[in-house]
Amino acid sequence: MRLVIPAGLPRRRTAAVGVALLLGWLSGLGSGPSGGGQDSATAATGPAARPGPASVRSTPSPPPAPAPEIDCRTAKCVALTFDDGPGPYTTKLLGMLAAHHAKATFFLIGGSIRGREAVVRRELAEGHAIGDHTWSHPQLSTLSDGAIRSQLVRTLGEIRRATGGTTGIMRPPYGATNRRVGVVTRGLGLAQILWSVDTNDWRDRNSGIVAHRAISWAHRNDIILMHDIHPTTVNAVPRILDGLSKRGFTFVTIPELFAGRPLKPGRAYLDGG
Repeated sequence: MRLVIPAGLPRRRTAAVGVALLLGWLSGLGSGPSGGGQDSATAATGPAARPGPASVRSTPSPPPAPAPEIDCRTAKCVALTFDDGPGPYTTKLLGMLAAHHAKATFFLIGGSIRGREAVVRRELAEGHAIGDHTWSHPQLSTLSDGAIRSQLVRTLGEIRRATGGTTGIMRPPYGATNRRVGVVTRGLGLAQILWSVDTNDWRDRNSGIVAHRAISWAHRNDIILMHDIHPTTVNAVPRILDGLSKRGFTFVTIPELFAGRPLKPGRAYLDGG
């Protein structure tokens, strides 16, 4: 994949991002009710002539404490992002993330959602975030305003049909954006999420290479680009999670990375710095 970074934004590590400069500038859902058990006790009574002990009624168990919020201003955060799904390996990836209690963000192709709605719902239910990655992965900067809007709106419709909700983030395919893409996304309420670390997993289908790049190139508040449609990438994920954990990173979603700093629709973000 070739990254196209609009003018006016910082470029962080050329080793991590292949840059071709273009003019221009630039979920989650799924919290369910907490579970609770029925908790009651009835005192036993003795013979009528011999009163038993006083009845004892247990109090309901308190609901589980919510997970603590992550403050990336103090924590060493990194955001793993996966493009082009849902695909045949996404379910396997979700199991790997769950085993490590790690959160990620999935940028979805609208045309791939139908038939895999349950996978998208699972992404949200397990605490991940989702974003719009267009309907069919075109280079948006080459399209008319109407075509850009259609690519995004159709995907938002599929997300709503599958989950009952929407998203406030998108990723332009190839990182190709310009002023017009910014105007359209602003009108749709979508912030543009690019990346600061490109593993080039689409080109180098080697799990060891992909894992090495993700682990060694990551810095605090980076956004790492990968694709869950490649089995070599998914197979690299356990090594990536272990390696970044050893370096002290906390895995967060894109909304968590920017918590306290609302994402602005239409604006493009390379990282959480």
